[in-house]
Amino acid sequence: MKKVIITIISVVVGLFMLIRIPINLRSNAYYYATHMPHNSKQYPFVPILLGHYLPENYVPGYQTKNYGATRGPIMMEIDKKSVKVDGDVLRISEHFITYIPKESNYYNRYTIFITEAGSYDGYAKGKNIPFYSKKITFHHLNKVQNEIKQNTPKPKVNLQWIWNVWFKIHYR
Repeated sequence: MKKVIITIISVVVGLFMLIRIPINLRSNAYYYATHMPHNSKQYPFVPILLGHYLPENYVPGYQTKNYGATRGPIMMEIDKKSVKVDGDVLRISEHFITYIPKESNYYNRYTIFITEAGSYDGYAKGKNIPFYSKKITFHHLNKVQNEIKQNTPKPKVNLQWIWNVWFKIHYR
């Protein structure tokens, strides 16, 4: 009788722990994305913007908004106005970062595309992005990544190694 009770309790506890793993990975996605090993031209938090809500207190000084449908997927966007001069806008989305020198002229913008793995693939919209615009975009991309890294709460159970394996498989 004791063996049966111990077996049942072990199975219930094991199932509970197994169910909690995906919940932990989902609720701490930004922590894991910013703490995983990556090279200097990779921004793992960028692809996570699709499907995971980003609280505004993770990136102070920037505005975050979900521009996805009400019942559809979460599609986060990070904005900052008056980055370098009055009226310019910086916008980070799940696949690109855009610098708009004047908010009123949305068609005169510089966009740098980010791959599914969060890497800069060298492709930019517009043939000649001015050096200062490229410098501003990458400076703020690094700044946002550092802000998220500093402001995300540490998970109670750190499953970073599982996240690293999952990220490599999912975001090739």
